[in-house]
Amino acid sequence: MRRASSRRLPLPARFRLDPPRTGPHSQISADSTPLSPRSLNPLIAGACIVALVALVAAPVPASAQAGGEIAERRSDLDELKQRIRELQEEMAKAETDRTNAQKALVESERAVSRAARELAGIEGERRNAEKQLAVLEGEQRETATRIEARRGELADWVRRHYVHGAADGVAPLLSARDPNQLARDAHYLEHLGRARLELIEGLRTDLAETRRRADEIGQRRDRLAALESEQRKRQQQLQGEQARRKTALAEVNRELKARKSEVDSLQQDEQRLGKLIETLARRARLAAAREAARREAEQREAERRAVAQREAERREAVRREEERRAALAASARAGRVERDEMASRVEEASPPPSQAVRAERAPRPEPVVGEVRDAAGATPTGVRFNQLRGQLRFPVRGELVGRFGAQRADGGTTWKGVFIRAGNGAEVRSVAGGEVVFSDWLRGYGNLIIVDHGSDYLTIYGNNDSLLKEVGDRVGGGDPIASVGSAGVGNDSGLYFEIRHQGQPLDPMQWMRLN
Repeated sequence: MRRASSRRLPLPARFRLDPPRTGPHSQISADSTPLSPRSLNPLIAGACIVALVALVAAPVPASAQAGGEIAERRSDLDELKQRIRELQEEMAKAETDRTNAQKALVESERAVSRAARELAGIEGERRNAEKQLAVLEGEQRETATRIEARRGELADWVRRHYVHGAADGVAPLLSARDPNQLARDAHYLEHLGRARLELIEGLRTDLAETRRRADEIGQRRDRLAALESEQRKRQQQLQGEQARRKTALAEVNRELKARKSEVDSLQQDEQRLGKLIETLARRARLAAAREAARREAEQREAERRAVAQREAERREAVRREEERRAALAASARAGRVERDEMASRVEEASPPPSQAVRAERAPRPEPVVGEVRDAAGATPTGVRFNQLRGQLRFPVRGELVGRFGAQRADGGTTWKGVFIRAGNGAEVRSVAGGEVVFSDWLRGYGNLIIVDHGSDYLTIYGNNDSLLKEVGDRVGGGDPIASVGSAGVGNDSGLYFEIRHQGQPLDPMQWMRLN
């Protein structure tokens, strides 16, 4: 026999079933732990999402294993946070380096600017010196020209004075002119010659001064040219330093950007890892709850078997008592005929004590409501469950006994569903498509399976021999989900069936058709 799935989930309070108060468990109430079928869908969806992560895609771990995984992931999270802190410290240092690099770049730019201004000043002074030198060179040429002109005049005068001087000297003596006038003329000529010589000497002095000034200006020009060359070299050095500082600043910016990008990525990883840890913690709690539910179910099964064992022992004791009494009666008949005849009449008038006991204990038979000849088949897809009202077929063929809302024949509670007598092992089918939200043994119901059809509609199948579907399985209309048994509702072999909406039982006869 296939037992219920290991994926057991307790029922929610609003879906908690009131067990039929018949059979050996009639005095035991349903005490299942609540778990809403609504909550099952998020759990299954969450499991599908978490399945994208390799660690979470594995089967549900035990509590110790889940705790080990959570501890390992938390250790990873701590390492990730430590790395983020280290990167943030590196970013702070990089920010300081960038600030220093920016300040150095500003100073370098200022130095380049000062060097450019100084170079411009030196170039201006050099140009002025070249202009002054050009003027002095012009003055030199002009003075030299004047000196050559005066030299020519003086030479011409000397030549004429020498050529004509003798004749002029004799002629005055032979002439009738005044000799004193002649002496004065000669003195004037001599004075004119000296003046011309003095003029030439003055021009020579001016020329020497001009050459001296030209030499000074030339030397100054050469110094300015050397200084200009040094200043240009210094400017190139400063520009090179400026370029290196710009490169260093760009490198710091790139490094800072890379650190920031890495921090952003690590922070995203931190968030994902935190969510993974939270998911693992939820799965650990769910696994612990399922383990507890499994132990509770095993305990309930053990209790059920103990009760069944005690009932079997009691029946065996009754049987032995009956055999003992029968033996005593047979021995008494051999000696006392009259008593035997009386005993015979008593036996004919009333059943044996054991039979009387069983008759007194057995409930009155439930009235047969109808016969189910056709079991559930395929239902239209894409149609809501409430739209199938009056079109559904019962999950198993057999005799329909009891009527919804009527008093039960055993004097217990009223019928909240229907009981279909069927042969042990008969196939139980889902009346419509849906999702299995419960598949396990439950007090008063035996092996029970519940299908959620959406919109808070549930169908309940109890008293099964075996369960063929597990929690989370999708089923369609007419799919086999269980086999008929005789453990739960009573001693009869058959299926107990209910329809519920928002936790309230509905009359199956208003939803189902017999044939």
